[in-house]
Amino acid sequence: MIRIFNHYVSITVLFVLLGDAIFSSLAVVALFSFARLGPQGGRAMEEGLAVGTVWVVLSAFLFFQAGLYDTLNFEDDRNSLIRILSAFVILGGIGFVVMVAFPVFRMGWKEALFLTGLTFMGIVAWRRFVVLRLPFVGWKRRTLILGTFQISRIFEELNKFRHNIRIHGVVDARKLKEFDLVNYAIEHRIHSIVISLKDRRGTLPIHNILACKMHGIDVMEWATFYEKNTNKIDIMNINPSHLILGDGFQRNRLTVVVKGVMDRVLSLLGLLLFLPIGLLIALLIRLESPGPVFYSQERVGLNGRPFNILKFRSMVADAEKGLTPQWASQNDPRITRIGAFLRKTRLDEVPQLINILKGEMSFVGPRPERPFFVAELEKVIPFYSLRHVTKPGLSGWAQIRYRYGATVEDAARKLEYDLYYIKNLSIFLDLMIFMETIQVILFGKGSR
Repeated sequence: MIRIFNHYVSITVLFVLLGDAIFSSLAVVALFSFARLGPQGGRAMEEGLAVGTVWVVLSAFLFFQAGLYDTLNFEDDRNSLIRILSAFVILGGIGFVVMVAFPVFRMGWKEALFLTGLTFMGIVAWRRFVVLRLPFVGWKRRTLILGTFQISRIFEELNKFRHNIRIHGVVDARKLKEFDLVNYAIEHRIHSIVISLKDRRGTLPIHNILACKMHGIDVMEWATFYEKNTNKIDIMNINPSHLILGDGFQRNRLTVVVKGVMDRVLSLLGLLLFLPIGLLIALLIRLESPGPVFYSQERVGLNGRPFNILKFRSMVADAEKGLTPQWASQNDPRITRIGAFLRKTRLDEVPQLINILKGEMSFVGPRPERPFFVAELEKVIPFYSLRHVTKPGLSGWAQIRYRYGATVEDAARKLEYDLYYIKNLSIFLDLMIFMETIQVILFGKGSR
């Protein structure tokens, strides 16, 4: 894992992305070398550069939307092939529109087929190499864990990231003193040692661990290791000192200003563009069930200040009349038919552009929760109040990384992602979240 603008990115993902870009570029070079031989001179080079740039960027964007840079899909060959085919179908459609709209990109159907086919074959061959070959060339980092807490959870969590690491084993804390850590690590070519001991007094073999570090073996705490490999913070197994003394949780003023300006400009533009569709949705809501078009509800915002969030109404009017606040559930009978569609496509959230324009929300941030639930969750989930140190968002890291949930456990899992976002806040991470939010809208991932 490497860190780019505070966000941990898998080296494997970057390696695959680089290969995709190279093969897409080689397909364009082949097109202009063999399919367009002729006296075109400098214009051919300029044209080739324009076509190549658009082709590579558009391909990467669609591969991202198809989930082809999700590491959980790397080792599923059949699933990966289906996603690649889907991406190329869309790529062909968008490519046709681009050729019609911009004369510089126009080409014959044979040339277009040549470019698409060659790129497809190159990408498929490259990705098969990544899946089949890399596990045998020492790409995965052998990791040794020192400690005993939450052992089953460790393997369950990190098994999902098997593309990047391999848990070589776990050493029981009670046996550390009699364990020859240095020779074991060297003999088994251990790359990383992770310390997961809650109480280290009189247990941790400091001199042996230092010797391992001197032999070039990475040594890190469990909290750091977990954050790097899962892009979330393990709130149940960290001390407040890790949050206080560790890096992150800093507010770069330039980032805050740029983020605020982008929120206002994009929310105003979004409202103007969405107006015709919004009017149609309003009409459908009124036709299906009596009651207001919009639904307003109090939520907790920046620094714990309450505000009223706006949504298109997706439930029957007065759905909670006479009841205590409750989370929406799967197949909730209070949800209308048009409401189910709006929730699945996230269109019910669009009126929150008004909240963003007013400065109460941002495009990206932790989702705002109701005061009733906040009060209850703060009692049972450590560090829950920290999610209010930044503006709530229309979308967030937890929303794109975790399924929709309506339990205390779900809230705790989401907080792990929210704290990661707050700790590593940057424009780059906002852009990543925005890109993945498009996947949520297109494929309904995490909808409720």
